[in-house]
Amino acid sequence: MLLWAAPMPSESEFVLEDPLALDYLGQQIGYFLLPALTTRSGHAQYFAMVLYGLDLAERALAEYGLPDEDRTRHDLFGRWERLWALALLESHGGELTRGHPDAIRGARGVAKAWVSGERPLPRDYPLISRQSELGGLGAYLVPLRDLGLVYPGSLRVTPAAVPILEAFWGEPGTMHMQRFDNWAMHVLSPATTRVERKFSNFRLSTLGERSRLSSILGREAQQRRVFEAVVERAPPPTLRVIQLVEQAARLRIDESRDMLVAMIAGQCGPVEPQLRDLLALALAFGDAAFAVRDAFDAVYGDITEAGFAAPRAQVVARVLAGERHQRLRDAATALLAAPELVRLQRLPMHGRLFLRLAEDLREATPAAALDHLLAFHRRVQRERSSGDSWISEADGDLQIAQTRYTGHRFAARFPAFKFNIARNLLETTGRLATQGVSK
Repeated sequence: MLLWAAPMPSESEFVLEDPLALDYLGQQIGYFLLPALTTRSGHAQYFAMVLYGLDLAERALAEYGLPDEDRTRHDLFGRWERLWALALLESHGGELTRGHPDAIRGARGVAKAWVSGERPLPRDYPLISRQSELGGLGAYLVPLRDLGLVYPGSLRVTPAAVPILEAFWGEPGTMHMQRFDNWAMHVLSPATTRVERKFSNFRLSTLGERSRLSSILGREAQQRRVFEAVVERAPPPTLRVIQLVEQAARLRIDESRDMLVAMIAGQCGPVEPQLRDLLALALAFGDAAFAVRDAFDAVYGDITEAGFAAPRAQVVARVLAGERHQRLRDAATALLAAPELVRLQRLPMHGRLFLRLAEDLREATPAAALDHLLAFHRRVQRERSSGDSWISEADGDLQIAQTRYTGHRFAARFPAFKFNIARNLLETTGRLATQGVSK
């Protein structure tokens, strides 16, 4: 059983190297289409797990007389997430390979803490071990607030979340729900320092079986609750875009660019003019982003293969002439003719700069295109306060100034625009058959 995910050089939750801010810009356009979802919020059970954990933390404040502070709520939620991760891993006998439908955030951290046998496990182990990695709360809090399931600026759930969190362990009337909740509450106690393998005659593996990511599959009522809260009540055009993604999947259209083309053509159902304009903007931006990233990576890769330095004229002749040059010009021209360009212009960062690049590229020679690409890259890096250009020039030679960039080793990719997130939600809420994996 697998859940679908768009092809990427890496399936990790870490931000890929983005020398031209194209991933950032693509995410912003994704927000135009799916405004309440992020690139990390793609699993129905994760929504339920975070909501239940926040409610559990709130109840633990009163149960144990703890300070009514969000810092305390955050710490209590962390205890819950570590228990949940241990139980999930225990339910699989300690083996959870990459790509498994129950693979979670913090998989490495919990794997280091888990040991086989009957001995108690540590409660306060480091689940998230790398700075750029996010746990469940970090990944899902923003959409939960935007969807009205968590109060703005707080860690307290709203009444809209209650039906989901109350059914976390099972449907009303399901046996032993209270005993599972009692176990979770016990682990949040300040006096508790370890996680027992058995509690109230239940094994930790049973706790994991009832709560792991795949446990929501087949639970139609809970899947419906999550879909209603996350999709149907989300700001427009979320619901319509999700419906278009669903129909594209049923037509076996998987790639994001092919999906946009089919949606614009009406193959996935009727599309109102305003949404069609947004889809057309996404398509035009995607083609331009693909062409620009492909050209930059080709230049960087060519210089690297030449020994980190190469004559400028030779680099231009090898990688920026012919088809790649024409693709840059055509994509730039199409972007500048796209509807809704004002949305790009209004972005707080990089939007106007990218449109200026498009204006420069549409009639540029190969040599001028290189100048514009490097100037754009340099501006992006400076706006991000992350240094200067990764490619420098001296005496007619181009040199690699930042050798740690590895993105050029992979083929440029068309932006996903969160269609992969939409499809994962469709799968984990039971609207589509499961095919790939996402956290």
